[in-house]
Amino acid sequence: MSRLPRPAVPAIEGGVPVRSQPLPFFRAAVDEGDIAAVSEAMRSGWLTSGPRAIELEQKLGEYLGAAHTIAVSSCSEAMLIILRALGIGPGDEVITSPVTFASTVHAIIHNGATPVLADIENDTFCLDPEDVARRITPRTRAIMPVHFAGQACRIGEIMQLAAARGLDVVEDAAHSFGARVDGKRIGTFGSATAFSFYATKNLTTAEGGAITTEDESLAKRMRLLGYHGMSRDSWSRYSDRGSWYYEVELPGFKCNLSDLHAALGLTQLAKIDRLLDERRRVAGALTAALQSCDAIELPREYPGNWHTWHLYVIRLRLDRLSVARDEFIKALRAEGIGSSVHFIPVHRHPFFAAYLREGDTFPRADDYYSRCISLPIFPDMTDADVRDVAEAVTRIAQHYRIR
Repeated sequence: MSRLPRPAVPAIEGGVPVRSQPLPFFRAAVDEGDIAAVSEAMRSGWLTSGPRAIELEQKLGEYLGAAHTIAVSSCSEAMLIILRALGIGPGDEVITSPVTFASTVHAIIHNGATPVLADIENDTFCLDPEDVARRITPRTRAIMPVHFAGQACRIGEIMQLAAARGLDVVEDAAHSFGARVDGKRIGTFGSATAFSFYATKNLTTAEGGAITTEDESLAKRMRLLGYHGMSRDSWSRYSDRGSWYYEVELPGFKCNLSDLHAALGLTQLAKIDRLLDERRRVAGALTAALQSCDAIELPREYPGNWHTWHLYVIRLRLDRLSVARDEFIKALRAEGIGSSVHFIPVHRHPFFAAYLREGDTFPRADDYYSRCISLPIFPDMTDADVRDVAEAVTRIAQHYRIR
């Protein structure tokens, strides 16, 4: 039965909502195979880091083409121990993006270094290499680009800039597992790369992450840092083939990934190409359905990039609307459409005020923040879900369109 045409009046203004059952911003692509794998891990009797975590590291490395892969408890911890392993600390500066989650900057601060923000590009929402170059000082030790929303930054230019200045590049690829630049996967460019496998990510272990690097000595140091600085992990010491003896070589942290989490990661990795293809399908359908709405700007995939569409971020053309971003989000919620904002720029948080330099401004990041809305995107979204999202966005935009 076809649906009757609905009035164009938004639900927040008294109209009939697009959906009677709300569409969430995100739903994890977990199936019975994932559940069975975790159950099997629990029945095995080995719950912490063990054979499944080791297997996940091997298969992640094969998929990404990385020489060394270390599974960790979160992307936040990954960035923390990468910087520590590189010897970055007090007196050093690390340049990163203002449009990122706070943990990117926290990793710098927790190592005693100073975070320095550079503005984003207007199109990709990633670090602008030209502005990065302007922010480099004699104290700069590293650049931390963020591969935002599933699309790579201009990593080639950032690598050239870093090489010319003798800087490390630490990639925050929390959003971008599987992303490629000119056919090469993210995770093999910089000194090291941090990935997130949080519940909302393209590949999930519920909580968790990974580090990749091409540097063997750096990999060894990061592995030590991630497990108490100990020369042998639990599997090495307590399995049937293990030995109880170990040595602590440096003061480390507790960042290992359990076999329960790794079991989920292995089944997710086995279907990752399909999950990414589904994300790309949804993104393409959203773009096709929304392209005639002239009150919004749609995200794009840039030449040479293979976008994994962790996020689908539109920007409102506020000069064409009588409502601001927050009111638009409330109107979407009234229609039964979940949404979010990624992110509140780092420099707008109270904790970061002490790190701002005189004259620091980030006009493109501020403009982005004032207009951005992340729409629902996940592998299991149906064509009907996409139509509902597009109908809600279009209805609200048309109603509040300045004539």
